[in-house]
Amino acid sequence: MTKPQLTLVENTGATRGRSDGRVTAQRHGAAGHHIVERLPRIDQLDLFDVPALPDLRVFIVAMDTVHGRTLQKAVLSNKPRSVIDLRYAARFDQYGSDRDTLFEYFKAVGSYYALDSMPWHDLSVGDFMTEGVQVPRVYHELVNLGKGAVMLFVPKPQHASMLTAYLNRMLSTKAKISWRIELIG
Repeated sequence: MTKPQLTLVENTGATRGRSDGRVTAQRHGAAGHHIVERLPRIDQLDLFDVPALPDLRVFIVAMDTVHGRTLQKAVLSNKPRSVIDLRYAARFDQYGSDRDTLFEYFKAVGSYYALDSMPWHDLSVGDFMTEGVQVPRVYHELVNLGKGAVMLFVPKPQHASMLTAYLNRMLSTKAKISWRIELIG
């Protein structure tokens, strides 16, 4: 059995950035992370380039399934400027964490926490695919304020998927900057 070989090629100076504006989805090795990202067009990847972070990073956390330590690490490593809790009831009872510790981390990284409840029990997938759902605070944070990291709390993983569909549609038409959506938990 032969091993595959890596061949280095000279960088011809091709323009960086994906001009077609397509959205790509990737799964990374870390459990519980799913990334949807709008990347610039790249004609040839440079082996030694570190990809630049997008201007806007959105982290959606399914609070019913996330472990407390995973959530704490996500807050400390990503330093969101805003944390918007979209759950109907704001509970912080994950294993490995508690409300006081989590809010200390928010304070330490300079995050603003806001509760903006949504009636998830009355919403369906179809509502997020059409114009049936409007989330004004999220729209303001992502489109009007733009750059930085924003963390959104939703109850369940299926709600995270529905919100991702909404954000992809909204940001594709409204955002003038690069963006990336990560699902945590």
